[in-house]
Amino acid sequence: MAKPWESYQAVYVHIPFCVHKCAYCDFASYQIYNEHIMSDYARRLAEEISACTPALPVSPHATVYFGGGTPSVLPLDAMEAVVTALKERGFWQQPAEATLEANPGTVDLDKLQFYRQLGFDRLSLGIQSFQPAELASMGRVHTAEDAEAAIALAREAGFRRISGDLIYGYPGQTAASVRDSLERLLQTGVDHVSVYGLTVEEGTLLAKQVREGTAALPPEDETGAMYDFLMEALPQAGYQRYEISNFARPGQASRHNQVYWHYDPYLAFGAAACRFDGICRETNPRNLTAYLRGEAPEREELSPEIRREELVFMSLRTAKGLSLAEFRQRTGSSFFPLYKEAFAACAERGWIAREGDRIHLTERGMQYGNLAFEEFL
Repeated sequence: MAKPWESYQAVYVHIPFCVHKCAYCDFASYQIYNEHIMSDYARRLAEEISACTPALPVSPHATVYFGGGTPSVLPLDAMEAVVTALKERGFWQQPAEATLEANPGTVDLDKLQFYRQLGFDRLSLGIQSFQPAELASMGRVHTAEDAEAAIALAREAGFRRISGDLIYGYPGQTAASVRDSLERLLQTGVDHVSVYGLTVEEGTLLAKQVREGTAALPPEDETGAMYDFLMEALPQAGYQRYEISNFARPGQASRHNQVYWHYDPYLAFGAAACRFDGICRETNPRNLTAYLRGEAPEREELSPEIRREELVFMSLRTAKGLSLAEFRQRTGSSFFPLYKEAFAACAERGWIAREGDRIHLTERGMQYGNLAFEEFL
């Protein structure tokens, strides 16, 4: 029986356009709301998809994920052309899940019904906060009411799987404001919640604001209180933590993202998109003009050592962690002779535990995940 790491299990499509570039964003996204450029981009995407010759078989149930940027700003005819190219090439057959990222304020009922007709069955909404002042400082273009309306419209359009994102640790936030935002999100009845601790990335507007003193991060104890509240409130509300930043009701975990965390191969198309066949990574040009010109991707062949390390820390992001038997099957090596000291260092701090065949981060380890991962690199 074929193993999941022997074929592509996911297909990602990057749509790099936004109505407005958020202050904290360092993704490959462009504040371009020009239908001519977006149509050119869709044509280039369709060309890239049609010309792709995969190194491995593509699972007929490979998940599909359109991320960004804000895919919901793409003209509907352009969106349909990209989806059609995927279907004609056999990359969209009977996906286990087809997700579209969207921002509140960029969707209406007609659009959402169109996405459902194309075959998208999961919607991931970038909400980030329900506080007007926080949304304004982040550079978001929607209101709290827009977010609530988008979720209601998505349900009316037939979406049964809806996810909402929140950020914590942002300048101006308090534990009380994060509590209010989460409570408002949960009142909508979403199936999945992603909560991201803010990382200030160099080159962003936020990094400039923090450096110049026009924005101040919350005190460490306040951010800690936000984290503690979220980690307690979500399970109490019936959302199980299945990855460091992700919580879901039973059966509602993101199947697409689990492909990455299981370190299985995936295809990817679009500017800055990165695909992985289990040995090599190829990354398309980040620059939009370079991508539209058809410049070749950068190719990186990963050494066995790097692949082992990445398998470990990607697996450890998840609540179920890493199977020692699968590690041996995939790498030809036993785990503990390679990582005995790293495991011991994490165990001593209470960050990691072993249960039978599996090792996994503890709740405390999830909080200090990046430090734990460094031990294995």
